[in-house]
Amino acid sequence: MEKVDLWINIIANSLTIIASSIAIYVFYFNRDKIKHAINLILDYSNQLTLTDLKFKIERLNDFNANEQAQKAEIINILHEIEGQINGNPSLREKLKAQLDKINSFITNSKIFTEPKKRSLVSELKESIRNIDVSSFNNLVNSKPVN
Repeated sequence: MEKVDLWINIIANSLTIIASSIAIYVFYFNRDKIKHAINLILDYSNQLTLTDLKFKIERLNDFNANEQAQKAEIINILHEIEGQINGNPSLREKLKAQLDKINSFITNSKIFTEPKKRSLVSELKESIRNIDVSSFNNLVNSKPVN
């Protein structure tokens, strides 16, 4: 029984070495394709986040900041936008100025008016559009896969 166990372990270890060698070989000779595939997946994830942010920003247009009842809903949506931006390190860096404005409006909602809301919405839309275009440009200019 010990000899069978020994041979099973030798075969299992040999197969592990062979499988690892194949994986290293595939990665080494196809690293550009693998890198490109991972970048596509990351870009898709980024696009989902941007689409969700666009939807939340559009929801802000449904409310009037001059009405107290609606202002509370606007602040709640701003909290959602803030949380989503803070949860993404890349967006946090790119939208720092807008995030600071959102934080100031959340902490002091008395200064938040309809014109300021419209300004913030337009600024967020344009910033996200620029990030979206930049992301698309990076994707288009990436090295083609053979």
